[in-house]
Amino acid sequence: MEPDRSLRLSIWEGTLAVLFLNWSTDVLVIGYALALGAPPLALALLEALPFLAQLTAPLAPFLRGSQKAWAVRLNLASRLLFLPTLLVPFLPEGLRMPCLLLFAAISQLLAAPVGVLWLSWMADLVPQERRGRYFGFRNALLGLVGTLGNALGGLVADTLPSPTGYQAVLLLGVGAGLLSVWVLRLQTEPRAPSPPPPRTALRAAFHDQAYRLYLTCVLLWYGAVMVGGPFVVPYFVQVGGLSMAEVGLWTLLSATSGLLFGPLWGRLADREGHGVVLFRAGLVGALMPALWLLGSPTFPWPIWLSAVADALAWSGLSTAMANAALARAPEEVRGGYLALFWLALGLGGLAGSLLAGSIAHLGVGPSPYHLPILVSLGLRLLVALAFRRL
Repeated sequence: MEPDRSLRLSIWEGTLAVLFLNWSTDVLVIGYALALGAPPLALALLEALPFLAQLTAPLAPFLRGSQKAWAVRLNLASRLLFLPTLLVPFLPEGLRMPCLLLFAAISQLLAAPVGVLWLSWMADLVPQERRGRYFGFRNALLGLVGTLGNALGGLVADTLPSPTGYQAVLLLGVGAGLLSVWVLRLQTEPRAPSPPPPRTALRAAFHDQAYRLYLTCVLLWYGAVMVGGPFVVPYFVQVGGLSMAEVGLWTLLSATSGLLFGPLWGRLADREGHGVVLFRAGLVGALMPALWLLGSPTFPWPIWLSAVADALAWSGLSTAMANAALARAPEEVRGGYLALFWLALGLGGLAGSLLAGSIAHLGVGPSPYHLPILVSLGLRLLVALAFRRL
């Protein structure tokens, strides 16, 4: 019976979609870029693309009609237009990184409004009193699936000649992404009253003073995270001495731990509120970069311990941030609230990524990656303390 059937399908759809999303925006595409000779600035720009794409989120309320239909169309176009990135190694060396960035950007710009559409659609399917538990379990499971995919992808990338291994993995990711679109079409979209004009919904969200404070925290948090975020995998590989297969194992350990922590955070959120989860998980996320900096090829255990800290932090943060936005949003103007949420996330991540490139370019420290990660630690801690006000 509905909506339980669609909620089960949503988990299957997510397990397929996360393979495409992880491989096209995360560890494997960074490894692909490194294999193509990407400099630190290009890595920072590549990590910034998902956040740059979120600047199109306010367009979602202007997409009138079925949220499901628009989500299917945009996801389909996004995944098909990622395919040209597989041909980048055949281009002249000077064109490789610009073309990789171009097609990755087009793909992510098309997909960005889907976050608003999908989350609003799911809010109609998941009762508010179950959102913490449902999304906590779903996100933790998807994290595990994505990480298993990263581990397998890293193994393939290490086994096959470079960059052929990366191309094979990314092609499989596109295939999984296209299959997820088919599953998405099978889910039910509840009938909803006609939304108000998009400008009305956006204006209502912007004039909500408490919500603006929350959005400021979201923006600052993602900015702080992304000051060091683009350099985590390069740091693990070039400073920590990990292979790409070991990076995949690191993410597997994190995702396996997240499967335990996610439902626990979800129950806490349903019982005490999402603000409590944001503060506690934020403190863990703020201190986690210290573990990265302590690790080295001869002293690797802090890096492996950080995998558990990563799971503890993000299994709470990723669910609580979206659910806090949903909890604050009146149903009739929900699209405007969610659009501004994704915009704040995108602006923060984009600003942090651009700052990361500038800091890394200073060349201070034993590697280009130490200073951005240290700055990220300090900024994260300041924002995590601000979460307490929520």
